[in-house]
Order: sequence, then structure tokens, then C-alpha cells
Amino acid sequence: MKKIIVMSFLLVFIVSFGQPEATSENHVTFDLVGFEFYNEFIPCVGGTDFNQENVDKMMKGWRSLNISDDLLGAWGYVPASDTSRFENGWWELSWESKEDADAAWAEWVQDEEAMAFLAENESVMVCNGEERASWDMSFHRDVYSFGPMTEDGSFFTEFFPCKYNDGKSSDDLMESIALYNKWLDGLDANGFYAYGIYAGDGTNELADFWWGNFHENSDSAATGQSSWLETGGEARASLEATATCGVPELYNSGVIYDPSIPEYSKS
Repeated sequence: MKKIIVMSFLLVFIVSFGQPEATSENHVTFDLVGFEFYNEFIPCVGGTDFNQENVDKMMKGWRSLNISDDLLGAWGYVPASDTSRFENGWWELSWESKEDADAAWAEWVQDEEAMAFLAENESVMVCNGEERASWDMSFHRDVYSFGPMTEDGSFFTEFFPCKYNDGKSSDDLMESIALYNKWLDGLDANGFYAYGIYAGDGTNELADFWWGNFHENSDSAATGQSSWLETGGEARASLEATATCGVPELYNSGVIYDPSIPEYSKS
């Protein structure tokens, strides 16, 4: 499985080098509020031949391979802080179910053309597929309620690791989220913002769930945090009573694959 991922995850670093153009009318995430996606996170670092030219070449080559029709989307995350718990970047894959993901991986490893391509480009990226982690991801608000994403598909991410407080559960989190949405309703729309919940199975030591904030850029993230601390009120109190969240992981992020957008889909 490790070799399967080498090619796919290198695209995460496209975020730091530049993105294909996409129109603001195109949606590059999902707006199915409440739908539970099966998302996988894969850690990876650049190899000895990692550079702009090689990444561009491999991006084009990867998109010409037999990418599964069940892959709903892919996003890349490059660390934006020297204090991150994780030195590597991440490649996020989104599926409707674990069954779809497993079937796609099984087909991929049998694809001789894809395996040959991976072998030719291993020096560009080194990945550890055995550390791939999965989470049940869901949106609880229209991801475009604060406007469209940037035209180049870039955004800034805060991933907060959260553990439920004693006696609290996902039911309490849903009540807090309802209050959070009410608080968001009272804010002015000053650029793209969306959030998602990544729920675990209770076995992860760091987090029962991750709260992902997706901002237009780092400045809007800082503005949002200040507003939350100053005016969060009942919503903030409810969330803090429900779960304890640690210092967030910060990432410069971007859309890598979206089958509905030509610039981000199969070539």
C-alpha cells in the first residue's frame, strides 16, 4: 500500500507552488450538510528530486492515470507553523464510504501503468501508507454561506484536536454546533469560511474529533479567532463545556482534485 500512495500524495505540495485556475462559480468542496463522508489523511514528505518542475510534470501524469470514479475530491495541506506536531504535510482523500475507498485502492495496486509511473517518480515523494488515518467527516453548515472560495482554490486551515469532557458525547456537540451556527448567522460575511467535523472511533489518543476551520487566508483566520473570543458568548461556553480542544495545526491548503472542475479533474 505504501507504493500506491507515493504518487497521489505528492500533489499536496502543489499548494505551496501554485494552483490551476478555477472560476469562482465552481464549487470545490461539498455542500451536502449533514452527509457523512469517509476521509483519509496520508502523511508524506518531499524526496530528493522534489521541485516545481517535477511536481508539475507528475501532476499532469497522475491525472492521466486511472483515478477511481469514486474519488470525490482531494485536498493538500502544507504546514504553516514551525511548532506543528507533524513535520509532514497531508493528502486528504474523500469518499462516500470505506468500501469505496478500499475497492479503489485494491484496483489501483493492480494497475500496471500506475505502478510503473510510481516507480519512475519515487524520488519526488516518500510516503508512509501504513500511517494513513480515516475519519468520518461532515459539514454542519452551507460551506458557501460566507461566499465562494478563492479562484485558485487556496485556503487556510486550522485543525483543532478535541477530546470530549467527562459525560459529554456527540449529542452534546450537535447542541453546541447549533449554537455556533446561530452565532455565525450574526456575523458579516467578509470572505470564505467553512468548518467541518472529523469524528473518530474513540481510539485516537490525541482527539475524539478534529474541528476543521477553513478560512480564506491566515489574516481572516486571525480575525475570526478574535471575534470568537470576544463575542462567542453562549456558543463558546457550550463548546468549551462539551469538549477540550488543543492548539490547532495550521496549514496552507488547496484543492488538488475535483472531478466537477476541468482544471482539477482527470486530464
